[in-house]
Amino acid sequence: MNKPGRLESRQIRIILCAFIIVALFFLLAIRLWQVQVLQGVRHRQTTQRQSIRPVLLNPARGRIIAADGRVLADSISQYDLVAHVSEMRQPGRPINTIKHILACERLLAMTIGRPSQLDEETVRRHLYRHPVMPLRFFDNLNDIELARAAELAPPVAGLAIVPRVERRYTLPGVGTHLLGFTGKKLPENTTFEEDFSRVYVSPELVGRSGLESYYNDVLSGKSGARLVKVDSQGYVYEDVRQALMPRHGNDILLSIDSNAQQAADGVLQRHHGALVAVSVRSGAVLALASSPTYNVSGLTQRAFAALVRDDSGRPLLNRAVNGLYTPGSIVKPLVALAALERGGLDPEELYECTGRFMVGNHAIRCAKRSGHGLLDLKQAITFSCNPYFMEVGCHTGIEELYPFFAAAGFGEKTGLDFPESVSGIAPQREYAQKNLHRDWLTVDTAYVSIGQGIVMLSPLQAALYTAALANGGILYKPYLVEKIINGQGEVLLQAAPVIRHRIPASEEHFRLLRSAMESAVQAEGGSASGLQATGLSLAAKTGTAEIGSGADRKKDTWVICYGPLESPEYAIACLIEKGESGGKTAVPVVALFLRRWLEATSGG
Repeated sequence: MNKPGRLESRQIRIILCAFIIVALFFLLAIRLWQVQVLQGVRHRQTTQRQSIRPVLLNPARGRIIAADGRVLADSISQYDLVAHVSEMRQPGRPINTIKHILACERLLAMTIGRPSQLDEETVRRHLYRHPVMPLRFFDNLNDIELARAAELAPPVAGLAIVPRVERRYTLPGVGTHLLGFTGKKLPENTTFEEDFSRVYVSPELVGRSGLESYYNDVLSGKSGARLVKVDSQGYVYEDVRQALMPRHGNDILLSIDSNAQQAADGVLQRHHGALVAVSVRSGAVLALASSPTYNVSGLTQRAFAALVRDDSGRPLLNRAVNGLYTPGSIVKPLVALAALERGGLDPEELYECTGRFMVGNHAIRCAKRSGHGLLDLKQAITFSCNPYFMEVGCHTGIEELYPFFAAAGFGEKTGLDFPESVSGIAPQREYAQKNLHRDWLTVDTAYVSIGQGIVMLSPLQAALYTAALANGGILYKPYLVEKIINGQGEVLLQAAPVIRHRIPASEEHFRLLRSAMESAVQAEGGSASGLQATGLSLAAKTGTAEIGSGADRKKDTWVICYGPLESPEYAIACLIEKGESGGKTAVPVVALFLRRWLEATSGG
């Protein structure tokens, strides 16, 4: 009786199982269709993208050229062996990839004949910080190494020989502070188009100091890029699209005379100090040197850190532009002009120097302790008599002195096209009230009149002030770059003289000062008589500034000069730290500089 019921139940179960099996096959078929049809395009795009390598094309950095045509800095191509780590990844844990990369690097080291340079930590750090960027195995490959790497069999997947632009300074040790140096810039968001969003790069060079930094945008140019297909071993076999070519940087033509710059750097080698030469007629900088210096070739992060820590020598400080110094007696011609114009000074009136000058109960001694005896303005300049200038300075007064210091550029940045951080100090009542929280005193005027106390300037400011003494009072804005020239030879910028101030004195009084400063060179016992050895017609003034007291007491020594007297062309300021006197320390340095410059220019 129950057989039909059991049979019906079994049939239902069979039908249900069949339905489930059919449904499963149906679902599987749908999934296979999705994978093969719907996602096929995506998989093909991904595979294609993995075989395409974006490559950044760095521009050649513009050249830095001296006024005489000598190239001081240019760009050269070097070749590096790099590994595209994304093409060298191994399955499993990251350590597998690291070991594979290290093994490849050691193989290449043996192939080209160099010692292995990588360690596990370096590779791990690179994979973590810069997973898209190539890892450099070896740099600056020579021709033999390039040939060996190219013939490597079997080839190493992900390996590439890539060109790299490197900065070259053609006169090592010359103009280091002036030219500056470059460093590598890692792009944050390097995108030319969407396809270039993950660009393999050789880091671009950017200026880190000096002219390289100040004119970085002019020198840098603009990067380009290309998309290339690579084979299974990572070697390029086809360009995907036409390359976006780089635009090379512009050249800058300097006002610097390379012979003068070499001479300036050379004479400062054993000193801490600076030397600046400028054109009397335009403010163009002819030489700008600072010492001690450093070698920019192969400057590593560790070496740079050591330079930063060197507090005693401060080799990174450009003393010529950013060094701030007490001027000493080089201000005396300026004080004389103020006294002649505003203080009623008679240049022929005699003053008796007894060896000291009294301000109330305070005695300030002359450099010649026994005194100079009777002397007029010309003799006071010639022999650099302190009491004479303290007398005429105090008689003139700080209110009349200050405008002359300001017109000569004290207390104001020069406007040089260069990283400049100091403005100096011009002597005035407001400075004492604001910074020293006291009133200006008569003794302040006495000290300022001999270049001590509340007055400071840089060697560049001193050179420009000297040029103003030579040209009749015109203080020019200095410049280093004469022209900017693009790759087609077009002049994008042409410098022109810019007048900043005029020292308010008559031509007659400038002639008086010129005669007195000439006497400082030509007279027996003149403070700058050491310049006679150059055989040039020069006007000069020395300075010796006493700094500190007790065991920390030192002297910063100066000489300023210009020439030739018949028609002045150049003005020079030289500062030597911790010297004996301007005449004994700074003058011999400038005399040697002028001899070397003249010899190099004349071919002798």
